[in-house]
Amino acid sequence: MIYLIDDNQSNQRQKDYSIDFVETGIFQDVLTSIERIEKREKASDFSHLEFLNEAKCILMHVTTEDWDNEKGFLNGSTTNVEKILKDISDFGDKIPLVLFSNSMGNPVYSRKENPNFIREIKKNIFYENLFDFVDYYKNTGKIELRIIAYGKKFVAQEVKQLSQIMLDMVASNKNTEKFVITLLSGKQQIFKEFIELSFPNDNWIIFLNDLEDNPIIISEFRNKINLITESFLKYGKNICPWK
Repeated sequence: MIYLIDDNQSNQRQKDYSIDFVETGIFQDVLTSIERIEKREKASDFSHLEFLNEAKCILMHVTTEDWDNEKGFLNGSTTNVEKILKDISDFGDKIPLVLFSNSMGNPVYSRKENPNFIREIKKNIFYENLFDFVDYYKNTGKIELRIIAYGKKFVAQEVKQLSQIMLDMVASNKNTEKFVITLLSGKQQIFKEFIELSFPNDNWIIFLNDLEDNPIIISEFRNKINLITESFLKYGKNICPWK
C-alpha cells in the first residue's frame, strides 16, 4: 500500500489542484490517504504509526501538523512527520519516501545518491504527477519515483539533463575542433548513461570506440546530442541513429 499523508486543509487538493481521484477511491486498493495523525500523550509513543512499517511508499506533506481530537491541528507540532522521516522511512533507506510542500521548488532527487528519496518537490508538481505514479504502481507493482519527479516521460527528462551537462562541458570549444571523449573529463559516466538510455540494445563501448576510430568535430557532436534529445522530448524515445 502507498500512503499519502497530507492534512489537505480546506480541501486544497480539489480547490487548488483539481484532484478528486484520491477522494473517489479509484486507487483504493493501492493508495490510502491520511489527513490527520494524532499526537499521543507520551512523547515517545509512536505505536499508532507501526502500520507504516509495511508501506510500499510514503508520500508526505512535510508540514503536516500533529492532530489533537479536542484542539484540532497543533500549530508548529510535527513530531509524527519527523518520526516517519527519520526512523520509519529513514530518509528512504527503509521505505521509499517523497516530501512535498508549497514552500518547495523543483524536484530535488538524485537516482544515483538515493533512488528511493525525493527530498523535496513543490506540491502542485507532486499532484500533477501523482495519478501516473499510482497508476504505474497498480499496473506493474513497481515504485518509480522518477514519475513523481519528472512525469511519465521521465526518461526524456533524464536524457535532457544528461545532454545539457555534456553540452555545457564543450560550450567553450570551437565548432571545428576535434571531439575527444577526454573533453568530458570526469563526466564520461554521463556519456555512458546518455548512450544507454538512447540505444538500450547496444553496448555503449561501441559508441566510444566509434568516436576513436571515426573522429568527429565539436559541431557534429553537439548536433548528435541535440537531435537525440529532441527525439526523446517529441516522441518519448530516440528514433535518431548515431551515424
